[in-house]
Amino acid sequence: MNNQAACPPGRIVLTRTAESAFKDVDKTVPLTTRKNELVKEIKVDTGNIRLDFYDNAQVDGDTISVFVDKLPVLSMQRLAAKPLTLNVRIDLKKTEYEVVMVAENLGEIPPNTALMIVTAGTRRYQLYLTSTEQKNAMVRFVYEKPE
Repeated sequence: MNNQAACPPGRIVLTRTAESAFKDVDKTVPLTTRKNELVKEIKVDTGNIRLDFYDNAQVDGDTISVFVDKLPVLSMQRLAAKPLTLNVRIDLKKTEYEVVMVAENLGEIPPNTALMIVTAGTRRYQLYLTSTEQKNAMVRFVYEKPE
């Protein structure tokens, strides 16, 4: 089907506005302007860490992005009862890694909350993360050589 008849050729004029017309809808704040709040520092003795993200308490449409050392590894994914799973490979020469969860929205019940299950070798951690328009949730992993 050809839609050219519905939209004949013409001229398009773009103008710049001082304020977004979508200010009530677009509530995201760039990652660089938000504060990263340290939730926990975890010492690990393994090179493989598994992270499972779930919507905390009630599935309400929370969407997150996840960064490992400022590099995006998960982008605009909706949290649910089924986990979003990431595997973080630790370079044994680099001893610290920062994982940051960023709220892309606040869901139906603000703030954006996630349950993060960390599996590092035989150890398992359960962390509750909260992210808002002002702050991101950060977890720091510190590699320590096993004895």
